[in-house]
Amino acid sequence: MTLTVIPMSNLLSISSEEEINKLLFSFSCKSMLKGASDVEHFLHSKSIQFENLGLSRTYLVMASYQKKPYLAGYFAISNKPLVIPKKQFNSMSTSLKKRLMGLGYKTEMANYEIKGILLGQLGKNYSEEAIKAKGITGDELIALAYQKIREAYILIGGRILFLECEDHPKLTNFYSRNGFSELANYESPNNLCLFLKNLKDI
Repeated sequence: MTLTVIPMSNLLSISSEEEINKLLFSFSCKSMLKGASDVEHFLHSKSIQFENLGLSRTYLVMASYQKKPYLAGYFAISNKPLVIPKKQFNSMSTSLKKRLMGLGYKTEMANYEIKGILLGQLGKNYSEEAIKAKGITGDELIALAYQKIREAYILIGGRILFLECEDHPKLTNFYSRNGFSELANYESPNNLCLFLKNLKDI
């Protein structure tokens, strides 16, 4: 099956917002995971706005089923540094601090900052049509995301690829299997785990 990655920016230049929203609202996350609703909500309600403001870039992954195109999944990335608050950085082990200091630096506010790329969203479509088509796996979707992230890394640099996710075995195992390492003793303001991957390894 052929998978095609279409930048949201391309659609905005050739299609009406009404047409784009029709496609975006064909995406559904029917997972029991709490974060699934955030993945769906972002695509439905925030992706166009974020694209227009330059806050992130969203990519739609299209496939076909019975000769008709459909949205198989999507991902969104942004050029954003990882900032670890001073209090959390100080609570980390000495060995972890040394490893992180090799990637970033302390700011004037004594926070810790690493230049990187955020994988803000990654989601498979669980609509009835997408389930029947069995068009894409999670591993295939993140591999497509890596291709775009690699292009961005070549253009703008950075040290790490990072993401936040719910502390659930299904998610943490998935990202670990795909080469990410969880940052121990870190919890985001949204009570999420933080996973990192060296950009040069993408």
